[in-house]
Amino acid sequence: MGLFGNKQEYLNHHRVPSETEKAIRRLEGQWNDLEKKIESLTWRANVITAEEAAERFRQIENKALPKELNKAFVAIDEAINNEQDSLILFEYTRENNGYTAFDFPRYEMVRVYHIESLAEALRKYGYRVDIYDPEDDYGLRLKICLRGEGNKLMSSKIDPDKKYILPMEGSDRFAKKDLDKWIFIGDGRTAEEAFHSTCLYHNDTFTVQGRDILDGPDWVKAIKPIEVEE
Repeated sequence: MGLFGNKQEYLNHHRVPSETEKAIRRLEGQWNDLEKKIESLTWRANVITAEEAAERFRQIENKALPKELNKAFVAIDEAINNEQDSLILFEYTRENNGYTAFDFPRYEMVRVYHIESLAEALRKYGYRVDIYDPEDDYGLRLKICLRGEGNKLMSSKIDPDKKYILPMEGSDRFAKKDLDKWIFIGDGRTAEEAFHSTCLYHNDTFTVQGRDILDGPDWVKAIKPIEVEE
């Protein structure tokens, strides 16, 4: 009988669909079309232009600024009481967010300050501030100078003919001049370990010439230098 094993199969194959079946098929088609339209509308509703994104960031920063400014003034007051010449604020901090199944801490980076908007606000209060980026998990740094003369006192101690290492506070990285550009380097060594390595083996990996510091940007001059013994 060819392709069909029996008469019933033949009849089923050539049977004309009933009106109910036609209606069901029409509904299925309409439902598929509706789903596609919904997906299209959902995608369009989620579109955010660059201008809208920038405006939302601005609103978030403006809302957070009063609280962050108050926190910064508390830190400034504490630094002054400790007779510090300057203060460094970090964009992010690392917080414990519970534990893993093996009892290891689960850390996450949490924003502390919107550095650029905070810097702009502090300038209005007369502070001299510098922003730099060590390119690590803690984000931007904000250096706040607490003396009216800024870093002239620190700069005056720099001998242009001597070598120094410039450890970044709160990090295992060091500022270094590479040709005409200031970069950040580090291999996990602490400032003390880098200092001993430099002095014992005359290793210039971390060293910076004094004249480069004096001619460098404000954030470089704000770093407390360690003189290398030659």
